[in-house]
Amino acid sequence: MKFKIKSIVLALCLSFGALHATVSDYQEIYQEEQQEFNQQMSEEIKKSVTTSSKKVQELYRAINYQPVWVDKDYLTQYAELLVHELEGDFKKGLHTELVETYKKLLPDDKKIFASDSLAHRVEIELGIMKLYVSHINDILKEKKSKHTALSLLQHALKEKSLIHALNAITKERIDYRTGKVDQNMTVIKESERMDRDSITMLTSGDDKERLKAMYDLLNFQPVWITKAGFSSYTKSLFKQIENDITFDRNSVAYKSYQALKVIETPEDKQKIVAYEFEIAKLYQDYMSHLLYGNIDWKAFQAKLKHKKNADWVVHNVLSSPESLLIEAISHQSLDHAFKEATPLFPLYDKLVVALEKYQGIVIAGGWDALPDFQDLKPGMSDPAVPALRERLTKEGDYIPCDETNATERYDDCLVEAVKKFQARHGLVSEGYVGKMTRKALNESAQEKVARIKLNLDRMKWVKRSHDRYQIWVNIPGYTMYVHDGDKMIETMKVIVGRKGHNTPIFYNRVRTIVLNPYWRIPASIIRHEMIPKLKKNASYTNSKKIEIHTGYSEHSPLVNPHKVNWHKYGRKLPPYKFMQSPGTHNALGKIKYLFPNKYSVYMHDTNQPNLFSKDMRSLSHGCVRLHKPVDLLETFSMMDPKIDFEKSQATLEHNKKTPLRLSHSIPIDIIYLTTWVNEDGAVAFRDDIYGYDKLQLTASK
Repeated sequence: MKFKIKSIVLALCLSFGALHATVSDYQEIYQEEQQEFNQQMSEEIKKSVTTSSKKVQELYRAINYQPVWVDKDYLTQYAELLVHELEGDFKKGLHTELVETYKKLLPDDKKIFASDSLAHRVEIELGIMKLYVSHINDILKEKKSKHTALSLLQHALKEKSLIHALNAITKERIDYRTGKVDQNMTVIKESERMDRDSITMLTSGDDKERLKAMYDLLNFQPVWITKAGFSSYTKSLFKQIENDITFDRNSVAYKSYQALKVIETPEDKQKIVAYEFEIAKLYQDYMSHLLYGNIDWKAFQAKLKHKKNADWVVHNVLSSPESLLIEAISHQSLDHAFKEATPLFPLYDKLVVALEKYQGIVIAGGWDALPDFQDLKPGMSDPAVPALRERLTKEGDYIPCDETNATERYDDCLVEAVKKFQARHGLVSEGYVGKMTRKALNESAQEKVARIKLNLDRMKWVKRSHDRYQIWVNIPGYTMYVHDGDKMIETMKVIVGRKGHNTPIFYNRVRTIVLNPYWRIPASIIRHEMIPKLKKNASYTNSKKIEIHTGYSEHSPLVNPHKVNWHKYGRKLPPYKFMQSPGTHNALGKIKYLFPNKYSVYMHDTNQPNLFSKDMRSLSHGCVRLHKPVDLLETFSMMDPKIDFEKSQATLEHNKKTPLRLSHSIPIDIIYLTTWVNEDGAVAFRDDIYGYDKLQLTASK
């Protein structure tokens, strides 16, 4: 029998008294702990690095011995990306001399650390730095590059992203990663070596420089056209472009395709070279669309800086059009590149089908805007009813019960159609047509097509995970999903951050479940709630079961509130940490799911279950509240044999903090999709609660 929480549970990020703790409050705690950890790591790295290679010592000396690959909770974003890059290279047969070192260092990168000791974390830190140096040196070996492992690392730390460093050596990475391709193979039967002077003349600018590197790897053989005509690669490219309904028919690239597909094969060698590069550029533009989409992330991020408590972390796509073409040639089929570029997100293909449906509606003329009308209740009559019936017919929600029904009465048949429409749009499915339903009805077919394309592009930037289990939290959908492969095994309602306290969008891994947690009280509550009360009554914290410690660990020394002069503290915070002990009184509740991140956002329970009956659930200060957290615990017990559900239920009956460490961490993505396709095939749309649709549509390429 499932554990029943016996009394009211306060939620993380809810009020304490009349005050509120925001995401930024918890970020302060996280950053303070991280700084303390980094200082300890730096001191230990300085002592331990003396046994490492001179290259590794040089790097740490240059960056003042700061940790790069390990943080207080797990591997950093730099390490996650490096691991992903190495694993991809290992599969290609590259860095063979590093495989053994990698396996010893990270036998399973999805597991948590074998030990919490600082010495173990320094060992991992130094080991990954060794892998990084070897990886970069392998790529740059015998190449005239202005970059070094040190300069790239410094660039990555400055930009706070390793992808910036890897992108700086794109040409060298393409060259290195295609080392297994037979350089002497003939790309197409009619291949003729091209004039190097022509290549040089036609290749200027970053995109063309990458093409030049690619042709150099191919020993200057043409890929797309010869005197005999278009190659099989060109025919595959043209067919793919023609059939891809996500590719904008009004774009410059598509118009280029239309012009190129009807050209006559020239006999002049220079003309062949010119066409070769035009088709290569078309391939580059199309594959950039397939890989990256049309959102200008740099422009979007710039706009996001002006929004309060807003962040969206994309998981960088490491493949490039050029590297995929080389791989495709080695597979002797361009279909390989298309397959590799297509997102792995489970809802992508279904949403493409939805796009086809709505594009068809647009081609057929869309639907007319509804006239103004008052709220409608079942059984009422209104002159707008026939227009409403026609509107819902266009989108497929209305199926006539009586073919001759053309009355102004809001009858049962139309009520069912409205309920279906409301369910698809995240509204309370009650058949009552009010303000929110009218707003959803007034979105045009063209606007829905634009939104579907936008969300398809967002899916291209979700981390491409090959894990068996995956958790998704969709903010506009107010829903959490757990997948076992393509099969959904758990879903539940969630509450997310309200506008101005936006829940951040990012990827991480659930590594720990905490039963009966402590609540680390943020500085704002200490300053505005704790100190004034302690000035009046030094026993106040004891009465609220709040412990005062010298550090954030519950094992750190306790401070007696009666022995502190609280009157000398006001705006100035005391040098102590306040923590509420575990129990039903605790502000974190009885259970939380940790995927350590700089935002200090978690999944947890709530004391306000009535809020889950609302259709719009952007109500928290940034954290994710779960409708049925204990049900999720049971699901975790099925995913991980280390989690004993019955034993955990017994633990929840008591107040002892008990962290449950997963044997394998589970990937979790906080995502932002305003349209997708449900399990039943219905196309779902949701309100753009943070205004990101508008920002990204105006920041498209």
